[in-house]
Amino acid sequence: MSITTPPPAPRAGGEPIATLLARLRAELGADFGAARPLRVSRAPGRLDVMGGIADYTGSLVCEMPLECAAAVALQQRDDRQLQVFSFNLLDEHRPFAFRVPLEALASQPLKSLRRDFAEPGRKWAAYIAGCLIALHLHHRVIERMPYGFNIAVYSTVPMGAGVSSSAAIEVATMINLCTELGVEGQPMEIARWCQWAENNVVGAPCGIMDQVTSCMGEAGVLLRMVCQPNELKPPLRLPDGVRVIGINSNVKHDVGGPAYARTRCAAFMGQKIVLETMRQLGAAAGREMIADPMRGYLANLDPDDYKRFFRNSVPEAISGREFLTKYGTTGDSATTIDPEQSYPVRHATDHHVLEARRVRRFAEFIEQAGTRSPAERGLDLDRAGHLMYASHQSYSMDAMLGAPECDLLVDMVRRRERAGLYGARITGGGSGGTVAVLCDISPRADDAIESILEEYQRQTGQKPQALLKSGPGAWQTATWIVNKPD
Repeated sequence: MSITTPPPAPRAGGEPIATLLARLRAELGADFGAARPLRVSRAPGRLDVMGGIADYTGSLVCEMPLECAAAVALQQRDDRQLQVFSFNLLDEHRPFAFRVPLEALASQPLKSLRRDFAEPGRKWAAYIAGCLIALHLHHRVIERMPYGFNIAVYSTVPMGAGVSSSAAIEVATMINLCTELGVEGQPMEIARWCQWAENNVVGAPCGIMDQVTSCMGEAGVLLRMVCQPNELKPPLRLPDGVRVIGINSNVKHDVGGPAYARTRCAAFMGQKIVLETMRQLGAAAGREMIADPMRGYLANLDPDDYKRFFRNSVPEAISGREFLTKYGTTGDSATTIDPEQSYPVRHATDHHVLEARRVRRFAEFIEQAGTRSPAERGLDLDRAGHLMYASHQSYSMDAMLGAPECDLLVDMVRRRERAGLYGARITGGGSGGTVAVLCDISPRADDAIESILEEYQRQTGQKPQALLKSGPGAWQTATWIVNKPD
């Protein structure tokens, strides 16, 4: 493993660090003593501008790290216990503390751990404990720890808003633990360990783009990555005078929910059926197919070839039982086929194959807009915006992960295009959450966004939240020590 040390950390301060430290002193002073060093870290949420769920089928994704972030404080304790606290849950009058012996994390099978954390009031702790489990799996850290940890979290990333509140907590926790335990690795490794924790301990079948953006994102630019599995491309810089913002619908989504898992499973079913059709066509032509032409990712299937040769072989829907009988498993380690479930295979396959092309073209138009004349620049931004609209429609019609409130927000953006708003789409795992908006940086666009917030609240009774600012990834800010002894 190649070793990389993060850059020096900035001085502590700012949100959410300042609030976390103040509340530790005021509310958890008995657990976090002033006489011991306290290590602090932060990691941002992310705005999924284009790509979304297509990350798990190998698409290009374009992601923006947000200013809102999760802050984590870690301090050693004398016994071999892990005790975690969440100030956000405390504010919601929900169970906010959880304790577990380190031996239980090191010795229990993953299935047992996942089942234990799935009990009421415990799932939130899996995002934190899962990071320590991941490090133990890779580096056996628990075996050589003569102590335990107190870990406290305070986050300004809205939960259930589709802006990766979970990844922010995981990345902030993982970077903190790695530094404290002397486990050094490339930032991509840290992101992979965080994804492993969410997939295997939390049980949420997420891709890796959230963790990579939270760890490696750069303020003000779009992180660009081909998820095969994590090939970083040069950052995508927005043209001067243009930005992307988020509008949180305040309709909560859940990446671990049944709709997300059903669509993901259906996409991998479609990939398996297309691959089998390729083999059959090759055999009929007297040519044996040795390698997978898609190289393991549905995003590599040309959309025109899909429509011409393979789409008709993909059923509208198939039961889990029938698929298992005909094709076996999908090979996706993050989902399990339910024999009694019906899966919308063609719709899911349509979304993923076509979404991969939409994201590529979106990035091309954004790049072109930065080099064109004013008239051509506007045309490129309009084209990029209409690809966002097409992605949004596909989320509802094909991925079946839409939400009426997000449809309303996107329609409001479309009706204000003359005010410098170019396009909008539902983000992340869909089914609510946040809408991303491509727009000008101008008073006219600001007024249009403000009018959308007011109109949306009048019509729905939900109070939306504008996510206007970007911030650095956790790798740029690393960790720092509070209460450092002389």
